[in-house]
Amino acid sequence: MAGRVKTWVWIVVAVAVVGVLGLVAMAGIGFYFASQHIATRAVSPAAAAEDFDAVRKRFVGKSPIIELDDRGRFVRAHTDRASASPARPPEWLRVLAYDSNDGRIVEIKVPFWLLRMKMGNASIDLNGRQMDFEDLRMSVEDLERFGPALIAEHKAPDGTRVLVWSE
Repeated sequence: MAGRVKTWVWIVVAVAVVGVLGLVAMAGIGFYFASQHIATRAVSPAAAAEDFDAVRKRFVGKSPIIELDDRGRFVRAHTDRASASPARPPEWLRVLAYDSNDGRIVEIKVPFWLLRMKMGNASIDLNGRQMDFEDLRMSVEDLERFGPALIAEHKAPDGTRVLVWSE
């Protein structure tokens, strides 16, 4: 009887193993999600401009919901403007960013269901400055009300560009 392990020890070991496997599974899912929704590639300034122009053509004559100054700092959110009628809720928040120093373009697709979860201190990085939706004086509900829309656009003097939209 001295060599027999108590039942509670097996239960503790089983809970620990399940916990470790759960963490490994969550890390794997996170890596898979990021690999499917974040793309980066090296491009020339002309190719980057073409990518930005192709997206911008969808929103001809429309100003961004979030107004930024020439340094990329938040000025105001135009949440009081009329929303599209009947607006279908957007499915994706998209970000297109070009770093002129690295010559790389980054495309990010975030599903709106993830934004609706209100994940703690989720933030957006605009020109190196972390902002959350409270800083931008808007909510996910505001973005949904407008339907697919141009959210923010910024072009720095050095050629760095950021474009945020929903679709």
